[in-house]
Amino acid sequence: IGAGLGTLTLELARRGAAVIAVEVDRRLVEVLRDRFRGDSLVDVVCSDALSMPVPRVDGVVSNVPYAISSRLLLKLLREPSYRVAVLTLQREFALRLVAKPGTAQYGRISVITQLYSEVEVVGSVSRRAFYPQPEVDSLVIRLRPRMENREFFRDVEKLTATIFSQRRRKLAKVMRGAGLYSPALEGVVDLEKRVYKLTPREVLSLAIALRDL
Repeated sequence: IGAGLGTLTLELARRGAAVIAVEVDRRLVEVLRDRFRGDSLVDVVCSDALSMPVPRVDGVVSNVPYAISSRLLLKLLREPSYRVAVLTLQREFALRLVAKPGTAQYGRISVITQLYSEVEVVGSVSRRAFYPQPEVDSLVIRLRPRMENREFFRDVEKLTATIFSQRRRKLAKVMRGAGLYSPALEGVVDLEKRVYKLTPREVLSLAIALRDL
């Protein structure tokens, strides 16, 4: 995703991988089509990765622009038609994906990522490796989709958008303010917990309980 001038595409094809090279910039698409003309392993697609379905592939590889990091990650988690994704992300954003409950980096994206994938940091990339040089370093993360509890994905998305907008408040107050409180929720999670201390599994349990109300 975001094939650019095709440097990574070339390396993957050299190793025998069939590559779908997705690029939204039409000028770069022409460069890519010229570069890989006659190469049966490379299929250049001019499209916005955020609007096209994730194809059924073994792997997804991308050096993700910061501006679309959240949207692309959520799309990949929502459409798990691949075995593994290897993404280069700005360091600060990548650390949010693996953050633990109760930490400063922990938030909505942490919960959804950890519920619906096995996520780990597998490498780092200096800002000096890029041109033009960004202001921050990057980390490489690997995602392997989890298939359990998929039927509650939208519920989790909606709930986390609500409660993590006030992540430091107690859950009960946030739920009441959003019109979501019910005495039936008392036995599901500790409603006196602050939102940012909820584990991903507790958030899932709450989303399931809300659906059943």
